[in-house]
Amino acid sequence: MDHPWFVLGVLLGNGIGSLLAVFCLVRMTDQQRSVRNRLLLVLVAAWALVETARDDMLFVAATTIHMSDYEVHFFLAPSMGLTAIAVLFTMAVFWFTAAHPRPLWTIGGGIAAGLLMTAMSLQAAFSGRTDSATSIDIANAAMIAAGLGVTTGIAVWLGTGATTRQARATAVTLLTVGLTITQYLISAEVTTDPSTTVNSDLGINPVQLAVFTAVAFGVRAIALTFMTMIEEGRPDPAADQFDAHGFR
Repeated sequence: MDHPWFVLGVLLGNGIGSLLAVFCLVRMTDQQRSVRNRLLLVLVAAWALVETARDDMLFVAATTIHMSDYEVHFFLAPSMGLTAIAVLFTMAVFWFTAAHPRPLWTIGGGIAAGLLMTAMSLQAAFSGRTDSATSIDIANAAMIAAGLGVTTGIAVWLGTGATTRQARATAVTLLTVGLTITQYLISAEVTTDPSTTVNSDLGINPVQLAVFTAVAFGVRAIALTFMTMIEEGRPDPAADQFDAHGFR
């Protein structure tokens, strides 16, 4: 079991990423916004989910599996290109969802994003290199992916165009808790095979990785602050709902 402070750190990191994503999901379906503004919202939402899934999984891997083994190195180069591809794919899904904000499309888009987040988490978990090869049971990985896919589908459905704070809070909570559970399930399922050796000299050690993930968390928080600032003064869907119906 990981140290409680590490678990809280993962929850906080996933919470910031989820809050940033839902902040953008709420607004990206507003057809009165310019194409440029909606594209920015879609980009940030996609980046927030993909980056959070990858980098917080790296932190989980470093703290639950490898922190005591300084011979382990994390080779991150492959994930950079995969991250860019994943962000572009998620952008395409969210852009279509923003143009067709109906339950079928929002849930379907959320499931697709959730499956991709699981894939990025798996890739991050396997970026840790020891002298032994690592693996995970395919059936268990599929079940984990399905769980996060359904959770993300519901969260995106709730968050897309949400007009109540309760819906927003529920979407953020589902994403945060669902992603955190997924990351720890993946770390628990990863096994090593001493009979198969691999090159473990490439990459950064767990301490350097912890610094990397801390910087990623800071960038995430700055992005949330930036988006809040540029959205200041624009109509808030929850406020509009309150004005129209007299409730929050």
